[in-house]
Amino acid sequence: MSSPFAAPYVAPATGTLLAPPPKTRKRRPLGAFALVAGILSMLVAPAVAGFAAFRVGRGAGAQIVAQGGQNLDLRVLTPVRDLVLVVEIAFWSGTALGIAALVVGIIATARDRGRPMGIVAIVLAALGPLVFGALVAVALVAGAGTTTGTGGALV
Repeated sequence: MSSPFAAPYVAPATGTLLAPPPKTRKRRPLGAFALVAGILSMLVAPAVAGFAAFRVGRGAGAQIVAQGGQNLDLRVLTPVRDLVLVVEIAFWSGTALGIAALVVGIIATARDRGRPMGIVAIVLAALGPLVFGALVAVALVAGAGTTTGTGGALV
């Protein structure tokens, strides 16, 4: 005879969830985005600007050296104005990407959305202006050095 107060025990059906589901790994797009922006701002923008700066130095270096580097007349850059524009566009693109990498890297680090990649992006964004300036300066001097002594003719 069964008790009127308790229901009989029924075994759970096969396939019933007895434990919590395993945790799925979350995607971490913020850190990856910050890392890509940091790489672009530290490597790609300075490389493009360095190449164009070398060509600027090569095209206008003889006139700049002839002026002695004092009271630079910007009209000497007229023959290479398109390359000067490329350097400027690379500068502003690198600046925008560097700021984006810094901000998104800080957010990714603070919210644990790809912390290691966010930290690397912050470091890349901080070192980007130094790399950019050094590479452009070296490229300008190297470009100007290729025309010195040739009478201003392009090599």
